[in-house]
Amino acid sequence: MKTSNSSLYALLLPLVLSISIILSGCANKPNSTPNSPLQLVTFEQRTEQLKNQQQWQLQGKIAFIQQIESTNKRESATITWQVNENKDTQELNLTSYLGMNVLQLISNKKQHLIQVDGKEYQGTNLSELIYSLTGLILPTEALVFWIKGIPFNQSDELKIDAKTQLPISMSSEYHNTTWKINYHNYRPFNDISMATQLTIKKEDLLIKISIKNWSFTE
Repeated sequence: MKTSNSSLYALLLPLVLSISIILSGCANKPNSTPNSPLQLVTFEQRTEQLKNQQQWQLQGKIAFIQQIESTNKRESATITWQVNENKDTQELNLTSYLGMNVLQLISNKKQHLIQVDGKEYQGTNLSELIYSLTGLILPTEALVFWIKGIPFNQSDELKIDAKTQLPISMSSEYHNTTWKINYHNYRPFNDISMATQLTIKKEDLLIKISIKNWSFTE
């Protein structure tokens, strides 16, 4: 699985440069303070706001808790995730609390390059590639939608708070499995109310995400 294909580097090099530009733009955007009031808009208005934000970045922590027989296996990391939905590109970095790289991902459309333990791998099925290299189940394709409180499928069941019009929970199908997503502790970032605490659960796997910062750029 290890790659020596120089053409892949040529394909992904512009992506790395563009991500650096995106991050510079994000750094100049006004952000959030803990006591900032939530933006009171309808669910449809918030969804339209998010659809107009094609480039975004988040920083925080992520934990994977998997029940194996009678014990729980837990893996934790800090997460930095930058996505350009318009160009279908992303960069994802997971780092242990000791500063060690767990996973570094660069995606350009359906081409994915992952660095683990100083070695580089490539593939077109991202979920399978991540699992084969790290043992982590990370539904990145659907997570791009879930993490913002937007349905991944038309059949997804979404519960909205009657007062705030913000997502409370969602049930979604991904890879023939039902996932349950819960949203907590909303804060405004760039005038958009975003959840800073999420739990994502399926069968014997629980993923917890704590988001410290959201950034959007035009």
